[in-house]
Amino acid sequence: MDYSQTVPGVRVAAKKPVSRIAGFFAANGSIGAICESSRFLAKRMAKAIEGIDQPILELGAGYGSVTAALPESTISIEREAERFTYLRHTFPKRNIIDTCAIAFLDELTQPTVVVSSIPNVNNPEFALLRDSVARAYKAGTVTTLITYTYFPRNPFAGIFPKSEVVGFELLNVPPAFVWRYSC
Repeated sequence: MDYSQTVPGVRVAAKKPVSRIAGFFAANGSIGAICESSRFLAKRMAKAIEGIDQPILELGAGYGSVTAALPESTISIEREAERFTYLRHTFPKRNIIDTCAIAFLDELTQPTVVVSSIPNVNNPEFALLRDSVARAYKAGTVTTLITYTYFPRNPFAGIFPKSEVVGFELLNVPPAFVWRYSC
C-alpha cells in the first residue's frame, strides 16, 4: 500500500528534501567539491607563494575564498557567469577576467606564479588544463604552480622538476593537500 496517499501533502513534502539535495549537488558539482574552499585552505595556498616576486595568476576563482587571501595585484580568472559577476562585485579593485584558464595560460608572455583551484578529479577538461600548464612551463611562463587535491595524488606529476605537498588542511570540506610545483 502507498501510505503517502492516506495523508494529503506527504508525497509533495517527501519530494522537497530530495529536490533540495539534488539542487545543492548540481550547484556545487561544477566546483568538484561539496563546497567552496575554506579560508584556512586559502591561507595555506597564499602562504605557499610567500617570497616569490612574480605576477600571480589565479585560476578558477569561484566565489573568492582563495582570491581574498591573495595579493590585490593578482589576476583572477573565472569563466562561470554567476561566479564572475559575484567576484567583480566583491573585489572591485581586483583584475578579474571572464575567460577560459587554458586559453589564458597559452597567452602568457612573462614568468608567472599560478594558484589554481580548478578541480582535477572528475573534471573532463583537466587533461587540457594539464597540457596547457606543461606548455606554459616549457615556455618559461609558469614558474610555480600552487594547487590542492582531496587525495594524496599528484595531478601535475612529471611537468615540474620539483613537486611537493606543502600542507594539509583539515579545516576544509573535504580536507585538502596543498601542492607546490617549481623549477
